[in-house]
Amino acid sequence: MKLIRPAQSSDLDSLYELAKHLNTVNLPADKKRIQDMLDHSEQQFRGSKEPDQAMIFVLEDEVNALRGSATIIAHHGSPQAPHCFFDVIDEERYSPRLNKVFHHKVLRLGTSFVPRTEIGGLVLDPALRGKGIGRFLSLCRFQFIAAYRERFCDHVLAELLPPFDTDGNSPLWNALGQRFTGLTYREADRLSGQEKEFIEDLFPRSDLHVSLFSPKTQSVIETVGEDTQGALKLLKEQGFFYTKRIDPFDGGPHYRASTDEIICVRSTRALRARRGQGQHRAMVGIQTHDALQYRTCLALVNPRGMQVEIEGEILDRLQIDSGADLLVTMI
Repeated sequence: MKLIRPAQSSDLDSLYELAKHLNTVNLPADKKRIQDMLDHSEQQFRGSKEPDQAMIFVLEDEVNALRGSATIIAHHGSPQAPHCFFDVIDEERYSPRLNKVFHHKVLRLGTSFVPRTEIGGLVLDPALRGKGIGRFLSLCRFQFIAAYRERFCDHVLAELLPPFDTDGNSPLWNALGQRFTGLTYREADRLSGQEKEFIEDLFPRSDLHVSLFSPKTQSVIETVGEDTQGALKLLKEQGFFYTKRIDPFDGGPHYRASTDEIICVRSTRALRARRGQGQHRAMVGIQTHDALQYRTCLALVNPRGMQVEIEGEILDRLQIDSGADLLVTMI
């Protein structure tokens, strides 16, 4: 059975092999960068409050091979490293002489210094797609937030990926960002992980009318890519809504939810484990003072008051026994 846990330094080679296989911006095929990400991730799980550093979760299969990953950034956005975005504004203009009303979509660069928790970086082996595993990998982050609620902000942000060219480039970046920074999309993405001042310094501050872009570029603004449609559906089910803001690099839409109103956060319960047979599908995880020991599996459970019946095979996979406290999230 699949298990999700915090990433460790020893996962470097496995994550690198996964990154080479998938070639995605969410998990760069750069061994040094992955090592840096793992170092910062362990610090975050140990309680570091450094902003804009991700906690990395990994998905293990039945033979302990890594098949996916996902991230939480506990605090994204600060006076030192603000959250940058384009507000999408619907503008109306009327000409009495022509007796016509024109509707324009306008982009306006904005920044926020108020921290939010951000989820992202979901990567899954294509062989496991369409089997409910991606859903598990996504939802486990909300169970973790519920377990360690004091570590996270009152709102959760999700920046969804738009369609990309066949070569992995962003049409919006090619039309806008590259002209003002001289960087390729991949170079800008790497740099933004270290500092974001170049966005405020170099991006245009005046309003940008979307109609001035090519039809191809217009088509990706506020649009979710085909591979991200499943994530969008899941987020909406959990209570996320579109903020009318987009990523300034690629035009992908930003979704947000109140942390305590997210379905999985709200419904996660602490119950006492008891060996038995289950009937209802759930995520079952273990919570300890050391967040690096967090584990979660998919299982069939049968809640009974403050206890939950669960198969012994699941308890063995989680390395616990009857009487232990479990996090139970019905899905």
